[in-house]
Amino acid sequence: MSTEKLVKMAKQLLEKPFWIPSVETKVFYERVHDDNEGKEEGKLIIWVSHEGDVYIKTDKHVGNSLRFRTLFGGGMSLRVRNALLLLVYAIQLDNEEKPQNFVAKR
Repeated sequence: MSTEKLVKMAKQLLEKPFWIPSVETKVFYERVHDDNEGKEEGKLIIWVSHEGDVYIKTDKHVGNSLRFRTLFGGGMSLRVRNALLLLVYAIQLDNEEKPQNFVAKR
């Protein structure tokens, strides 16, 4: 598939709200970065509320998580929210294929 076609498909995907059936709400999807030297440090943490808002933080983040709301929740970054939902799905797939022993859903 050409890069041009992939970019067009990505734009179409980011433009409209969607849901991925295997993604659960109120579950932390976590993945430690690749250069962690076997330690549980440098973790990306994402979860989705029952309203569909997506929250993101890292284990190094201090303060409240970053929230990207749906349109009905007053969201101003709807494409970012959709991209983060895809990232949740990517983490889910990576955790299934290459589990990290110290990463667990809560």
